Amino acid sequence: MNTRRRLLAGFAVFAASAALGGCGGWRLRGTRKNVLGDVKTVLVKAPSVGQLYAYFAAEISYIGVSITQDRARANIIIEWSDEGFERRVLSVDPDTGKVREIEVTLTLTMSVRGADGSLISAPEAFRWTEDFVFDEGSLLGTVENEQVLRQEMAKVAARALVLKLETIDFNKHRKSVKPGAGQT
Repeated sequence: MNTRRRLLAGFAVFAASAALGGCGGWRLRGTRKNVLGDVKTVLVKAPSVGQLYAYFAAEISYIGVSITQDRARANIIIEWSDEGFERRVLSVDPDTGKVREIEVTLTLTMSVRGADGSLISAPEAFRWTEDFVFDEGSLLGTVENEQVLRQEMAKVAARALVLKLETIDFNKHRKSVKPGAGQT
């Protein structure tokens, strides 16, 4: 009887995974195709090439798009500006006057242009905010906490920027998007 239950449980797991894999809406990350239409190669003009840029490059590669530094090979140009982290005191202990909470904000403005320079998506400002408790008793731990928080914010921001690109109908802008650019 125990063997029969295992067999039925195994069949149920197989059937459930087949049903999930068979539906059109669910896919593993990196298996989406033609999400950006003809766009296969992008040029990113960023004020710095830091963590956000690295995470963005990884996220955009998951949808089959590569980043190039050659403007002639780019289907579209993504322009970033006003990128930066800001840190501010959120609350102070009323008894000691010492900092209790700190807020970290990542801001970025992004616009998208066609290969011919025409504007596809007007500059849009993005903002991500997180806060954490400042522990003066564990200064090293608090500094590390803030670094990890910034890293995680960059990951979230990179994913959000790719999702924003997925909302743009590049087929509507076919004249400005060079189809086939960047393909060998």
